[in-house]
Amino acid sequence: MDTKQLTTFVTLAEVQNYIKAAERLNYAPSTLAKHIHSLETELGVKLVEYRESKILLTSEGRRFYGYATKMLDAYWDAAEEFSSLGGVRGVIQIGGGEPIVGFSLARLFLDFSTQYPEVSVNIQTTCCARVPGWIRDREVDLGYIHEMEPIKNDAYISVPLYSEPICFLTTHRNPLANQKGIGYRDLKGQKFAFTYDNCCFTAAFRERMRREGVEPASELFLGSVSAVTRSVLQDDRIALIPYSAVSHLRMEGFVCLDWRDEPLRPWVQILYDRNRRLNPAEKELIRQAQRFAQELIAGDEEKELYA
Repeated sequence: MDTKQLTTFVTLAEVQNYIKAAERLNYAPSTLAKHIHSLETELGVKLVEYRESKILLTSEGRRFYGYATKMLDAYWDAAEEFSSLGGVRGVIQIGGGEPIVGFSLARLFLDFSTQYPEVSVNIQTTCCARVPGWIRDREVDLGYIHEMEPIKNDAYISVPLYSEPICFLTTHRNPLANQKGIGYRDLKGQKFAFTYDNCCFTAAFRERMRREGVEPASELFLGSVSAVTRSVLQDDRIALIPYSAVSHLRMEGFVCLDWRDEPLRPWVQILYDRNRRLNPAEKELIRQAQRFAQELIAGDEEKELYA
């Protein structure tokens, strides 16, 4: 048996589906089946069976799972101590909000991929609220998300990177564009464009609007930053965009409102399963993200936008 076979077995035991395991490991399902067959032939026992529309472990498979995880742990311990990261091959599956993985931290992922070309970084964008479920179901290894506070949960480990303000983005044609000291009550009758209704800062903003008794003229939930910004340009709507993402947008035609009311400051944080062992590549990506965040904060001492 080898580490590829053991990794296949452990992954299949966790996701209980050949297609999901194949996507996570970047193998063809037939290759995974060969790995399992080789293990079963070598051990002389049946390890998995198809039951209740899932791939489940047999009693022997459950016993072997403990040994397999220990062997993989020993392998990764040795790899970290005696091997350089440049020799590691594999795939890191990442799920995250588009403002973070598509804009704010895009340079981080590009630099990491250039430095470690044998590590494939597979990024999927979604609403941050969906990412914990993806991590729980082992569809992704790491989540890069916004949340209003650092997450404290027995199921996950959170690595807070920085908090940042949310910009209220519109066009020069909007009557509020030239006003100073804008607050929630000034937004009465305005049209808004959001990504998702369960985005943490969108939900917090709408709740504060309700507390102030402010009714918008209309709300659109468009699912992507690019769709949101197009609607702003076309219809003079107001969008909520994290500050670090705004700096990556082509700002021609856009303006950030002069906001003076209670700010929205979500935390950018990395999330992963508390019970899952990180491999060296994943640990290095987290370390680089932490350094990236510290450089961002250090370079912003005058404006004090990041914390």
